[in-house]
Amino acid sequence: MLRRLWLLIFYVPLCTWILIPSAWAQAEARLTWLDNRFRVDPEIEQITFVVTREQPSQSVVLVAPDGRKYYADRHAKTMSWYTDKGMDIISITHPMAGPWQALGKVSINNSIRFISNIQLQAEPLPAQLYQTEVLKFSAQLTQNKQPLLLRDFLDRVQLKVVFYPLTSILSNKSNKSNKSNKSNKSNKSNESNESNDPTPIEVGQFADDGQEYDEVAGDGIFTVALNVNVEPGKYRVEIASTNGVFKRAVEQTVLVYPAPITTSFVQSHQPLTSHSVNIEAKADQTLAGSLAAYLVVKQPQQKPRIIQRSSHRQQSHLVLTWPNDAQIGKAWWRGWAYVTDSLTQRELVFRLSQQNYTQVAAVAVDFSASLAQQQAKQQLIIQNEQQQRLLWVVITNIVIVISVLVVLLMWRRKRAVQSDLIVPK
Repeated sequence: MLRRLWLLIFYVPLCTWILIPSAWAQAEARLTWLDNRFRVDPEIEQITFVVTREQPSQSVVLVAPDGRKYYADRHAKTMSWYTDKGMDIISITHPMAGPWQALGKVSINNSIRFISNIQLQAEPLPAQLYQTEVLKFSAQLTQNKQPLLLRDFLDRVQLKVVFYPLTSILSNKSNKSNKSNKSNKSNKSNESNESNDPTPIEVGQFADDGQEYDEVAGDGIFTVALNVNVEPGKYRVEIASTNGVFKRAVEQTVLVYPAPITTSFVQSHQPLTSHSVNIEAKADQTLAGSLAAYLVVKQPQQKPRIIQRSSHRQQSHLVLTWPNDAQIGKAWWRGWAYVTDSLTQRELVFRLSQQNYTQVAAVAVDFSASLAQQQAKQQLIIQNEQQQRLLWVVITNIVIVISVLVVLLMWRRKRAVQSDLIVPK
């Protein structure tokens, strides 16, 4: 009996130690060997090692089965190496089969964690999006088609959504086809490189923190409030990791159309007239009566207020108003608009960006002052006219007097000459 017990004590652990490597390709494994060795099976196409280190320490050195050493700053192109305080995350594509080893101050408590067959799964985006639309969008990391819940790994994953314009590519290709065949081949290749390398537009980053659109923190489901704030056109959308923890990407082609709603703001400049935001939905793209809006308004010396409205049946417009409280200062409003797509029955959400405006004191027109100014101007005109008349009278009198004197002088001379010609008797 004792002999059988000793066999069980030594034989069972030995069998378990031998069978562990075959389970690595199916799930995460904790390796607790003293020399930090781990074996990679030939059928594994991609693996990720999460190595927890003691502090303080440098990044580990990874030794391949053939003896090659890899470092955080010097590693093969098939590797992605993310180093953080107290942790190394190393992903390898098509790893060499055989025993690998991590050299360094590997933590005894956490040791090395092995992850295989990581896949990035994302919900398909609607093929038709709208400019300024905001929608909830989720992605998830899986291991062997099961949710990956390794917190140390997920906390260091950064996923983002990038839009690559394709409309410009199509236009460039059509322009190239219209060019003369005499064009230089080098110029054609340069144009092709430019058209195939569109400027990426980042529109959102995923989070698994239980905030905003994310439902549960740490459940392995990453969520983003996708803000489609791009110009209308055709885009290639890519969901990819960005910090080198692992390399995965999901792509999809979408069309972005102009927003089916228009918004205008009318500011009041009189205390008895209200401010208003007018929202109009396009009748050929949205369901009548489905328009609703939510505004947050902040006026000077007041707390923010909420204004909510929904359209009546068969209506496609809304008017949201709030009184002008005549307080001087800076004010703003922002909000959301909701409407239903008539073609796909999809519920659309649009962010109404914050709009700032300034309230100034109403200008009161002083009619009495204006009337006095007009009377003063008329009085001045009359005085000028009187002065001009007086001047003309004086000038006229002077001319008359001078003329009379000249006539008298000429008459006296003529008389004196006649008296000199008389012969004495």
